[in-house]
Amino acid sequence: MELDQDRLRSILDAEHSFYGSRPVEYRYDGRLNPGTRDLIASQFRPEMRVLDIGCGNGATLLENSHLFASGLGIDYDPAHIILAEDGLREKNAANVEFRQLDFLQDIKELEPESFDFVFSERGLSAYNSFGIQAALRVLRPDGLLFCELIGDLHHQEVNEVFSVGPRLNQIIRTLEQVQVAMERNGVEIRLAANIVSKRYYPDIYEWLQFQCSIWVWSGGSLPSPDDARWALFAERNTTPSGEIETTHHVVWVGGVKLTDGSHYAEFKHFGQ
Repeated sequence: MELDQDRLRSILDAEHSFYGSRPVEYRYDGRLNPGTRDLIASQFRPEMRVLDIGCGNGATLLENSHLFASGLGIDYDPAHIILAEDGLREKNAANVEFRQLDFLQDIKELEPESFDFVFSERGLSAYNSFGIQAALRVLRPDGLLFCELIGDLHHQEVNEVFSVGPRLNQIIRTLEQVQVAMERNGVEIRLAANIVSKRYYPDIYEWLQFQCSIWVWSGGSLPSPDDARWALFAERNTTPSGEIETTHHVVWVGGVKLTDGSHYAEFKHFGQ
């Protein structure tokens, strides 16, 4: 497949960021996918104090500020907090606050057991005891903990062509890892699910516009315009209608903090 080298170069040479890049045109097939933000919003209650770990631009708290008593969004990236505070001024949500904070490093700046619902959309490391215990430290007994994480099949089409590591052969591990880690640290699991959807871009150039923002955000390097893998990717993932198809996979794990987790052997990283 012959591609326009000048067009590839123009996209690759542009400035890219996770929130700052121009909107990308795509068609979304989310059948049987209720949506992470909708799920989180369904759990808010008027009396709740809620914490968003890795809040990004703060959209989840701002869009749902009428559903809870107070909300705090934290993020280690100052650029994200600036975006969130810009949104806060526009929304004028008096019950929402944003703070620049490295959750794992600065957790003791937050009062223990002060939140009713702690959630994270890709912002909390929930694979191990350290991240989960940090969240449980600020969560009240019988409070809700919910994490959304990137699944193993996410962008599998990109990884198969551009990744330098071995192919995983679609072995799904993330869900089991997070579920076990939560259970070992005193969370009674209520939700554990793999959520898979599809995106369709009108052509490889529109897909590349999106993909560059992901590569830059994750600290990866961009391939050169004459890289032969562009044509290979387009050949493998172009649908009969001419669109570029990619897989989106997230993992949902959530549960209730047990009233006494002190007897769990791994509950040792954070003292009260």
